[in-house]
Amino acid sequence: MCALEFLYKFQYHAQFDDDGAEHELCSVFIGCSDETPRINREEIHDWRWIAPEILQAEMSGADRAKYTPWFMLEWARIWRDHRPAVAALQHPGATRSR
Repeated sequence: MCALEFLYKFQYHAQFDDDGAEHELCSVFIGCSDETPRINREEIHDWRWIAPEILQAEMSGADRAKYTPWFMLEWARIWRDHRPAVAALQHPGATRSR
């Protein structure tokens, strides 16, 4: 368990061909914990610890295609508006993938 800090809310709408759409209101929080996250595999395909600077480099380069469009939009906002808060909570294992 870790304490979370609320950053902001956002709404998005994404159409997926004829298969359907998402229209969601999302809240963005940050926090830091030394515990391994408990992942719901029905909701999350993959995860890893990553340093914010490495994520920013991936989002700016050829690896950007592996991220969802809404995450790319929200990461740009986090990087622009909340970078100091993210850097202050950087996990010590953030440079290696899991």
